[in-house]
Amino acid sequence: MKRFITLLLFTVCATGISQNEFSITSLSKELTTGANSVLVDEFIEIDLTSKSKMHYKTRRVVAVLNDLGNDHLRTSIGYDAETRVKNIEAFVYDAFGNEIEHYRKKDFKDVSAADGISLYSDDRMLFLHHTPTTYPYFLVFESEVESTDSAFLPFWYPLGGYGRSTQKSVVKVKYDPTNKPKYYSLNLEGHEIEISDRENELVFSAKNLKAIRYEDHSPSFYLLAPNVSFALDNFQLKGVPGNGKNWEQFGKWMDDALLSDVNELSPATVATIKSLVANETTNEGKARKIYQYVQDKVRYISVQIGIGGWKPMPAMDVDKLAYGDCKALTNYTKTLLEVAGIPSYYTVLYAGDDKRNIKSDFTSMQGNHAILAIPNGDDITWLECTSQDTPFGYIGDFTDDREVLMITPEGGKIARTKAYSTSENRQENTAKIFLDTNGNITATFNSISGGLKYDEKYLLPKRKQEEVEKYYKNKWSYINGLNIGNIQFQNNREEVVFTENASVQIPGYANAVGNDFLFCVNIFNQSQYVPPRFLDRKQDLHIHQGYTDIDTLEINIPEGFSLEGLPENEKLETKFGSYNITFEKISDHKLVYQRELIINKGNHLKEEYENYRDFRRAITKGDKAKILIKNTIQ
Repeated sequence: MKRFITLLLFTVCATGISQNEFSITSLSKELTTGANSVLVDEFIEIDLTSKSKMHYKTRRVVAVLNDLGNDHLRTSIGYDAETRVKNIEAFVYDAFGNEIEHYRKKDFKDVSAADGISLYSDDRMLFLHHTPTTYPYFLVFESEVESTDSAFLPFWYPLGGYGRSTQKSVVKVKYDPTNKPKYYSLNLEGHEIEISDRENELVFSAKNLKAIRYEDHSPSFYLLAPNVSFALDNFQLKGVPGNGKNWEQFGKWMDDALLSDVNELSPATVATIKSLVANETTNEGKARKIYQYVQDKVRYISVQIGIGGWKPMPAMDVDKLAYGDCKALTNYTKTLLEVAGIPSYYTVLYAGDDKRNIKSDFTSMQGNHAILAIPNGDDITWLECTSQDTPFGYIGDFTDDREVLMITPEGGKIARTKAYSTSENRQENTAKIFLDTNGNITATFNSISGGLKYDEKYLLPKRKQEEVEKYYKNKWSYINGLNIGNIQFQNNREEVVFTENASVQIPGYANAVGNDFLFCVNIFNQSQYVPPRFLDRKQDLHIHQGYTDIDTLEINIPEGFSLEGLPENEKLETKFGSYNITFEKISDHKLVYQRELIINKGNHLKEEYENYRDFRRAITKGDKAKILIKNTIQ
């Protein structure tokens, strides 16, 4: 009996300990406030002590507070021929620590992990999808992975994203003292984070990290949240030894190991290229013809082969099959240019709208995309080789204005892609508008776009008619009853300028006021955007792109009506940009409205956010300015 009571007490105590870890009441208010999930406890161990294998273990306890937190679980592991998942399982508990589910390896879905964009992507992925029945709940995820690759070391984000808080997260890196890993940290200051550099191991620990709220016009999350990247100077990639003590050394290794043996072409293709450029006298002229040749011949398709997804498929295979991914098509274009005697550099970068840079002071495997650089004195022409439509030398906001790694004959070099200026990102609208006596308008509309404004439009000719009409109706969603006809496009790929022409009819556009009309002058470019308000804003103001919009509208009114009560001209000058509108009465029946909006790219203190809101609110108000059109014959 005494023994039974002792066992019972032990069981109760053990259960109490388990339930304490998985009890929603144990989480502090500071961590649950503004959070959709809480990382309760995380332990990651990266074992690099073996020269031939890397071991990676993780145990993660996440409290999911609501349905928005379901995306915060990170219940997946990638693997390939060199990476073996030794163990993976998950447990689900309710808010009071009662076990609901136990998922074993066989319960995880085995899916392809190729995305068609990344330079590196695991071949396969084990993925768990849990459908909760109640909130809050806890999920415990445990995994153990063994890999012969050490080129890509796991990174540490103790805060995994917006709306997530962390009670405790620890990462331990065990290493061979002859090959000590280096690390790159961001945004650790101001947090309860400790770094311990012990004998043969590095330990990073974080506690009580509050959730970061998403705020419009903030810098990218990785520039806000604490994070640490790891890398080895000497590593293994699919059995191939690599080294990257500095970018020069890393670039030479990459050129030798990944690019040197994939640049052969058939004699027939060599002859074709030489014939193609025979009459061109400049490198640019030759490069333009070769780029067009590539665009006409090949298409983009995901091909996840080669050393870790980093080695391009051979140029001869691309030539034969007429397809390839970013690596393959970039290398193929580079190889064709070599036939014409034009040097070019295979270039690795982070592609995406957030303009993420290669870490120039942290030599490591980085990037998710490849493009091509053609040197021209101090300038560089950048080629996006995956697109069959992009003009020569044009890159859009997917790859513009960021630091990249060029693989040159001298080794790796950090460069920066083209940054489009505020004046280059230009849209000029002109229109002739005719109002009839019933308040209906007909108009001829013209728009010319360049820079990143070109990027928004140049694929319109490839869309179906109904899709084009939908595009304009969404663009001018503030107009009821819009009818668009005779749409014509002109894509000047040489000058990188896109022109739109259309005829427009809008029944009942002018608002009747008795026998008169109220007429909103800015028909084709009304700003509807006012940034949302954030009480106690935390992040600085980031305006990621500058641009210039110029509108000139000629408005003609019918006989028997006159222009009355023109609004005052308006001029706003701020650090964020400027806004100018003018109303010029040409005659009793003609008005010219001009609008210039300039938004400047830049970063500002968080205290400026309300001033930016005021500026955008003033633009929205000004764009709704109306004139009175008086009926003189009543």
